Amino acid sequence: MRASDQRNDAPQPMGPANPHARIPPYIAEAKHELQTARDKIRLAHSLGLPAVQVCARLTSAADAVVVRLWRAAAETLSSADAGRLASECVLVAHGGYGRRQLAPHSDIDLMVLHTTAGADVAETLSRRLTSELFDVGLDLGHSLRTPEQAVQLAKRDAMIATSLLESRHVIGSQPLYERFSETFRAATQRRGAAACAEFVEARRGERKKYGETVYLLEPNIKRSRGGLRDIHLLRWLWFVQLGVSDLDRVFAAGALSKFDHHRLTTARDFLLRVRNELQFGATQASDTLNRHEQLRVSAALGYQGSEALRPVEQFMRDYFRHAGFVWFLARRVSDLTTRRRTVARVIQPVLSKSITNDYRVGFGEIAATEAGRTKLATSVEEVLRMLDLARQHDAWIAQDTWYAVYRSAHDLPDDLSAAAAKRFMKALKKPAGLAEYLRRAHDLTVLERVIPAFREVRCLLQFNQYHKFTVDEHSLRAVEVAAAFAERQDTLGAAYREIGDPALLNLALLLHDVGKAREGDHSVVGEQIALETAARLGLSDEQSQRLALLVRQHLSMSHLAFRRDTSDPAVVADFAKLVGSHETLRMLFVLTCADMAAVGPGVLNDWKVNVLADLYSKTVDRLDDRDQPSDDRRSAVRTAVWDLLNADERESPLYHELFESLPESFLPTRSPGALAGVLRRLARVMSGDAPPADSVAKHGVDAWGGYEADDSTVEMVAAVANGAGRGVFSSMAGALSSKGLGILSAETALLAHDVLLLRYTAEDPNAAGNAAEANRRVRGIATAMVHSVDSTEPPKLPQVWGADKARAARALSGMPNEVRIDTSLSDDCAIIEVFTIDRAGLLYDLARTLHECDLVIRFAKIATSLDQVVDVFYVTRRDGGKPADDELLGEVSRRLMDVIEGEG
Repeated sequence: MRASDQRNDAPQPMGPANPHARIPPYIAEAKHELQTARDKIRLAHSLGLPAVQVCARLTSAADAVVVRLWRAAAETLSSADAGRLASECVLVAHGGYGRRQLAPHSDIDLMVLHTTAGADVAETLSRRLTSELFDVGLDLGHSLRTPEQAVQLAKRDAMIATSLLESRHVIGSQPLYERFSETFRAATQRRGAAACAEFVEARRGERKKYGETVYLLEPNIKRSRGGLRDIHLLRWLWFVQLGVSDLDRVFAAGALSKFDHHRLTTARDFLLRVRNELQFGATQASDTLNRHEQLRVSAALGYQGSEALRPVEQFMRDYFRHAGFVWFLARRVSDLTTRRRTVARVIQPVLSKSITNDYRVGFGEIAATEAGRTKLATSVEEVLRMLDLARQHDAWIAQDTWYAVYRSAHDLPDDLSAAAAKRFMKALKKPAGLAEYLRRAHDLTVLERVIPAFREVRCLLQFNQYHKFTVDEHSLRAVEVAAAFAERQDTLGAAYREIGDPALLNLALLLHDVGKAREGDHSVVGEQIALETAARLGLSDEQSQRLALLVRQHLSMSHLAFRRDTSDPAVVADFAKLVGSHETLRMLFVLTCADMAAVGPGVLNDWKVNVLADLYSKTVDRLDDRDQPSDDRRSAVRTAVWDLLNADERESPLYHELFESLPESFLPTRSPGALAGVLRRLARVMSGDAPPADSVAKHGVDAWGGYEADDSTVEMVAAVANGAGRGVFSSMAGALSSKGLGILSAETALLAHDVLLLRYTAEDPNAAGNAAEANRRVRGIATAMVHSVDSTEPPKLPQVWGADKARAARALSGMPNEVRIDTSLSDDCAIIEVFTIDRAGLLYDLARTLHECDLVIRFAKIATSLDQVVDVFYVTRRDGGKPADDELLGEVSRRLMDVIEGEG
């Protein structure tokens, strides 16, 4: 039973009193006939029977069972009760059952409608019918009401009203049904705009729960924005306005144009067919198009794919296009039917402001005059001008004006005038209101008239768990989130505010992923599109080249920051040479962060911003030729640290040797006081002195750490005496994983006297809520790291609920496992990149394998590439030499592949 029908007048569905009792023959026959009918309908669906007919046949099969059971029940009544049943009761289908659109696993919504005189017999029948329909195998939403009760409930509850609006006579008193139908229709239409507003608000609440954007990559085909429920909303609104809800009758009444009628019925048929396929392939009702179902449904519906697009991507593009149109029409009709003729609207023509006889602006709305509409139908520049005015006045575009532009946009000229190009670039300069401006242009299909390549990414699915939106939605969001960077009081915010040509940045944000619609590397393809777009928009040579570089290299900064050792001056020098100027660097920094932020919630966190900002700052110094020689930097730090040591420590050769062997990357991230403390820990570990009584350290091993400023990442440091060749990196990685941490980066250094220094940065999903808890958490992690050294026990990894399911979903993207080894990018190390689906303990297994291959991990980073994790290792031989032997590297590659393929 539906929650909205669980009222005093609606008895609960009942199962058979004794589940082991013998089912009467007529029920067994009805059950068999229903299953036989469903099997035949499923076969017809697979052979291509139109979805509307499939739903109608399913409805007819349910009708046959309901009528049969009603009549069987009537035969057991006395002649007087049978007479009252026939004249005082009627069985009414409503909801999806009422509009004859049952899906394979839909429940059937039935209302036993009765007069006061028929109440007793109706209740008797209702109880029996509920039980027997349960036995047959139909899921039932059931209520028992008088016509007056039904009408009153509908007035108080919009969900009941919309369900009853789709009512249909099944069996029983036709006069009683017609009396209810006319009373309900009149009551609903009397309420007019108020009823429509309630329907729209109820639908808005449902969309918030199931998806407030059309472009969610795993939509609910019924309830997400642009889904079947928005078609239902249209039917409800037209019922109030016209008294009819069937789309053909609405068209006949003149409320739908031929164009919209065709597109809406096509969208309905597509969505119904997809829903039927979803449910025929499931054991219970399901309306969510998850990634596994997208693959299955696209194959079942016969999508073939192309060189550039997989079948599933073609299928989902069709879904988003249909859903986009449904949402457009639902929004338009909702606005038109919920307006009230207030005093403001009556006097608007008097008080609104006229703009050169083409537009009137007033009360938050801009509307085109007849002269304005004529211009809008033939000029891209005029449409951009209208969008400028709406942005300038912070006004909605009137529905009739919007619709006129939408209908004529496909007839606009393909050539872009210089004036239109200039107007568009001017619009891109100002961040305020830009995202809404671009969304309106995109929704009107005018943005693709300015940038033709944007047409190719409209509704383009990115079939992975990493991206949450289609390519066009992702690009628009990138512009939106970049504008918000202006409010940040950090390196990213400063970089955004210092950009001299914000229009070019925003154009790059729009274009950075347009190459995904074509075959080949999307960055390379996008570079050519950027040059073509620059010429179309009349950009200078300098702007054109910068735009092309930004699009071509839009992934390079993140790849460097999250996959390479950016403490290496050569890496920074090469990157500085690539960007060439401060302006390009600023734009690339902002573009990189905006691209990540627009992927989905939480993808760009403070730690990632800080990592990118560090590379940005180092590159600025390089461009300014402000790189301080490492010897000078180390000398300055040493002076500050030595001021904090006591006399014995200052004179100790051990302290000097340990300090001089600290890696360059370790120094800038710590205060002199912290470095002094590190030296004391290192000296104690090396000398074998007993650790303090309250320390987690043990003989020759120590570990410590703390949370970073964002409170979600933690840095852990460890020191191990005689640490070379003992597999400490892998054992400590396992210890961190056993505590539920996700390692982001790691670094090792062999210091003086064979002291191994290890540093890990990790995400902590269980970060403490206060300082005391944080200290206990860090102490527990450090203890696990210390006790992992030389342990023969593998780490005990926590079980994460849903991890296996999430891993299986990521694997659907079909990205291959891969091991890449490069010996040319670093003078000292071989760089190993491992691409695979992440799993608990993966880093431990990979690091253990490298240890078994007699390799030492000097530096490691863990990044994300779509649905895969990318584990990057800088490795040397145990003697410190660079691995270059083909036989060795081949063996390393094979063994790592065994690990990621599940054989290690």
